[in-house]
Amino acid sequence: MGLGTWLMRMAYGVGGIAGLAVALLYVFQEKILYVPKLPGVPDDYSIPPDRYGLASEDVTFTTRDKIRLHAWFLYLPHWTPEFMRTRPVVLFFQENAGNMSFRLPYLRLMIHRLNCPVFAVSYRGYGLSKGRPNEKGLMEDALAGLEALRGRTDVDTGRVVVYGRSLGGAVALHLAARAQDRVAALIVENTFYSVEDMVARVVPPLGAVIGTGKPLNFLVTNKWHNWREIPKITRTPLLMLVSDQDEMVPADQMYKLHALQRAPACELVSFPHAHHMDAYDVDPDAYWGALKAFMAAHVERHPDGRNTAGDALSRPDFVP
Repeated sequence: MGLGTWLMRMAYGVGGIAGLAVALLYVFQEKILYVPKLPGVPDDYSIPPDRYGLASEDVTFTTRDKIRLHAWFLYLPHWTPEFMRTRPVVLFFQENAGNMSFRLPYLRLMIHRLNCPVFAVSYRGYGLSKGRPNEKGLMEDALAGLEALRGRTDVDTGRVVVYGRSLGGAVALHLAARAQDRVAALIVENTFYSVEDMVARVVPPLGAVIGTGKPLNFLVTNKWHNWREIPKITRTPLLMLVSDQDEMVPADQMYKLHALQRAPACELVSFPHAHHMDAYDVDPDAYWGALKAFMAAHVERHPDGRNTAGDALSRPDFVP
């Protein structure tokens, strides 16, 4: 008898809400965690970047497990390749719901505010990317995206800033932990400690049996153990952005991750009045100010042409 069948029988046998919730979580967890298509929105819904005043290039590449992915390389229309090579470049990983079109208003602001191009990767199953999303697959997507970006000749591949929001923060953390020699800086915003620790938030009756040290954690197959990956990041400067009023990912999950980090330089910036993914709108001066200050400290070039990427490694208080 398969595990899914056993769980459904348990649900009927126990007859309780918790039993049914366990069964539904196991069967539908990927549909809960990954939402490539929003209800009521056509499957092929897309907004062209030029509607937001952005120039773009459609980029396709293949992962190691042979999944064809799509990304946008986004920049301002008047920028030349020569100019873009003088700037850092952001490798961007989105939240869990909807395709990259929904991120264009935010990405437009990022490109203007940080004055740098963005390489925005669509996970497998999202937008024009093929395949079906899952934890292992998204890790492969992130690595393939990094390599596709590093293969370009119109960016400074020594100043790649990996930036993830919510689910994208988990993707970014796992990538940075595995590719520190290819990542100049890491930014994560409102991500979670682990999926197991988020279960009680999504399905409250399961909080008693799923979470740190709980007996039914084995039922969570997409674990995203960010708590295990963040201490591995010992060579990459890290910026952590936390919305204290986050209604989706409790802020304490980011604070718990911060307590585990071992980055050579780590800045945690909190936004007391912001909710999930709206800090840039609620407190734009503090939000973009924190990003620009972090970039200036770690990936901008000095007037003498020297690159700040990697400077943190020479800090006297850095212990690998």
